[in-house]
Amino acid sequence: MSRLAHSMELKPSKGLKVHVNAQREAIFGDESVSVQKVTVNDGANMGVMTGRTLIGFCEVEMQKLDGRNHWYPVDDLAGEHGEKIIEEEIPIELDEDEGPEEELA
Repeated sequence: MSRLAHSMELKPSKGLKVHVNAQREAIFGDESVSVQKVTVNDGANMGVMTGRTLIGFCEVEMQKLDGRNHWYPVDDLAGEHGEKIIEEEIPIELDEDEGPEEELA
């Protein structure tokens, strides 16, 4: 079987090596989240996914950059061999009577 027959898409998973081509990063504070511009140099752009994802962002351990974990957009990541990283969407079904809680008067 040729190498081209393999899927060119990967789902985020723990231990997956990725190339980071990010222009922005999510920064999680105690009570808020902000998105800031970043520059990741080619020599330090390889990381390893922790397996944690959140609304279009993945946590990546950046050993060559600073040894810390960073949250980058899924679209700005590529697999070790150029594969596209895709985030799996899991639908959540709510019962019809479940919804925002209404305040009682």
